[in-house]
Amino acid sequence: MKSFFALLLFGILLHVDRSLGQSQSYQLPGTYSFDYEVEQVFVSTRSTTDTSVMHFFYTKSGDYAAAGMNRKANMRDSLFIILTRDGMCVIFNEHHKNITIINIRKLMSDLSGITKWIRMDSLIASLRKKTDSREIKSAKTGKSKLVGGYTTEEYSVSENGNHKGSVWCARVDFNSPGDYILGAVGGNFLKMMNGRATDRPLFQALMQPKTLITDIDMLDSTGGHRMNMHTVSINQIPTTISTSGYVVNNYSNMTIPEIFQAEMKKRHN
Repeated sequence: MKSFFALLLFGILLHVDRSLGQSQSYQLPGTYSFDYEVEQVFVSTRSTTDTSVMHFFYTKSGDYAAAGMNRKANMRDSLFIILTRDGMCVIFNEHHKNITIINIRKLMSDLSGITKWIRMDSLIASLRKKTDSREIKSAKTGKSKLVGGYTTEEYSVSENGNHKGSVWCARVDFNSPGDYILGAVGGNFLKMMNGRATDRPLFQALMQPKTLITDIDMLDSTGGHRMNMHTVSINQIPTTISTSGYVVNNYSNMTIPEIFQAEMKKRHN
């Protein structure tokens, strides 16, 4: 899993559109409207107090999606985060009543400058080697169940012949988180993955449009739960979020140094 996300990050750094430096500032709308709400619980195997209830919001148009976490007693800030199809991230901070806007694609384009100091080919080859040596395999079990009216199917995951857990996936009628990630990275990321990875059934399922992961139950070396997530509900419920009443920090057309300078200036005022 770590190798997958490392490759994803490097795919973004290597293949992000360099023309984004000339992008215009994002125009914050008065409201955001969503059509679907998905509630998922991420269970902490160490402490039940760290268990998080996440609410995800999706649109029929696929223009943007959002995520919000139930506030815990020990959390100072409550965040609501919107990710648009073109790579904008709009962060609502309910505690400070402000909205911060950043352009993820632009920031990744700025960060791509660091790749000239890294031997990317060797690093990616090393990550592939580690993944291949672990002999991680997946298979469709044939089991299925209904979650929120959608059929979700089980894939077993094993490492070196030992069962490591299960992942359940459903085809839905709205863009899922994977669609936004792949939309940002593009097809170049898929070319970075070797043939063995793309042949794995679970990988192929996750690459399909509008595929939602509904359940994850991964085991550690002792057979205990390492990661557990399950979907409570998938509902077609209209939800509208207003942007009025917030102080807006629009950093959508700023470089990383410019964002730091703007933040430092605010703190000294």
